[in-house]
Amino acid sequence: MKGYPLPLEQTTHTGLKLSFRELERADVAPVMALEQQVQSHPWRASSYDDCLDGRHHCWLAEHQGQLVGFVVVAWAGGDGELLNIAVAPQWQRQGVGRALLTLARERVRPFSSMLFLEVRVSNRQAIEFYEREQFSEVGLRPNYYPAGKGREDALILAYQF
Repeated sequence: MKGYPLPLEQTTHTGLKLSFRELERADVAPVMALEQQVQSHPWRASSYDDCLDGRHHCWLAEHQGQLVGFVVVAWAGGDGELLNIAVAPQWQRQGVGRALLTLARERVRPFSSMLFLEVRVSNRQAIEFYEREQFSEVGLRPNYYPAGKGREDALILAYQF
């Protein structure tokens, strides 16, 4: 969704100044490198091509020109889905995740009445974060995620606008 106006800057509750922009082709490698630091099974480059082609929407958060996080969403048929969100380890717990989630909700809201996401059942930190952000558990997807040994269930969470 190129050209959709973004809030250019936001300051987190810790005083961190963030700027936001849309993913560009040159960003794919740094985004993948960031994701590899925080995800056990990161996306392939082809998944980010969907963002560049307009099927999904990816926004980057930067601090002083340095990539600190990103979020990927999609929407159709009145529902939105948070597909991916990541914050570089050295920038976690400074409000970056909350700022990215807020941005995602702002972008999805005009097109959706609900924002859904899946999260590994073992990821208690993320589940607690989403619960603080008013997401509610609405279901379970058995064997959804690849895991070190076999598969892992995903909780389905939803935020109602």
